[in-house]
Amino acid sequence: MYRVAVIKGDGIGVEVTNAAMEVMRAVTDKIDFVEFEGGFEVFKKFGVPIREEDLEEIKKMDAVLFGATSTPFNVPNYKSLILTLRKELNLYANLRIIPDLWRDREIYIVRENSEGLYSGVYRATNERAIDFRIITRGGAEKIARFALGLAKERNFKEITFVHKANVLRGDRFFRKIVLSLAEREGIKVNEKIVDSFTIELVRKPWQHKVILSENLFGDILSDLASIHAKSIGVIPSGNYGEEIALFEPIHGSAPDIAGKGIANPIGAVLSGAMLLDYLGLDGWVIWNAVKSYVKKGNLTPDLGGNAMTVDVVNGIISELEIDPIEWDELWVDEIRINTLPTLFMK
Repeated sequence: MYRVAVIKGDGIGVEVTNAAMEVMRAVTDKIDFVEFEGGFEVFKKFGVPIREEDLEEIKKMDAVLFGATSTPFNVPNYKSLILTLRKELNLYANLRIIPDLWRDREIYIVRENSEGLYSGVYRATNERAIDFRIITRGGAEKIARFALGLAKERNFKEITFVHKANVLRGDRFFRKIVLSLAEREGIKVNEKIVDSFTIELVRKPWQHKVILSENLFGDILSDLASIHAKSIGVIPSGNYGEEIALFEPIHGSAPDIAGKGIANPIGAVLSGAMLLDYLGLDGWVIWNAVKSYVKKGNLTPDLGGNAMTVDVVNGIISELEIDPIEWDELWVDEIRINTLPTLFMK
């Protein structure tokens, strides 16, 4: 039995996380979900976005399922919950999968998750505010190995590395490390300058399979690429560390539609599928069910339909193809049959 921490957050985070858990329970009974509170409401009570004792318990879990939380701009000393979790759990790699669910193709955007301008190191006075963009050899090597490993697992011959090395010294440093490791692994590196690459990502997105970039660039590029998924509501992501991983849809808490029952649950459901993949519990069953459903089912308003969240969840579950022998229990000659890439397995 695997123990998975659940932080639903607020807004539609609660609704889509419940949806993901329902679909995951329909696939396997090998997960014990343990709920924790986190976010702005916790901050108002305790002065931190998540209590220290809860954080220590989460570190003992096998994985984390995260919904969405609101991050106010004008509250002194408040730090984003997801940024806090990424730092405290040492989640150095962010993988956002941009899916075309109707044509069975994906873009994998690998983003360094702990450094860059999101490192949280800054200096501020009444006259000047400086956010430090930090890139270390250790951080660059780990994220480069992650991206190269993903490419090899998917049998891709190259990765696209997006940077601004023509201007930024940190990117020159990052670039040397990526090129050196890629040469050792026999993977070609297709280099792109970030500003011009945004145009290419809009016009010719699917020719890039694995895109690697530093933290801020990766954040922007993955949001831009969401236009090719038809809605940001269908995009899942994983945050990977050495000991644990956290999975979340990339959309926000969307307070304008919270409680209306029309939130798109697919991003959260596919994040749950990535979580199952990480634990070796065959999340591909969920991926297949989602792809089957969207091609013939009624969709939520963000995708031009009029379905409610519960309609999509029930529709996905109805498309699940589960053999009488559960996939996560299939063994042959004492060797587990595993059709999943080993990169994302714990």
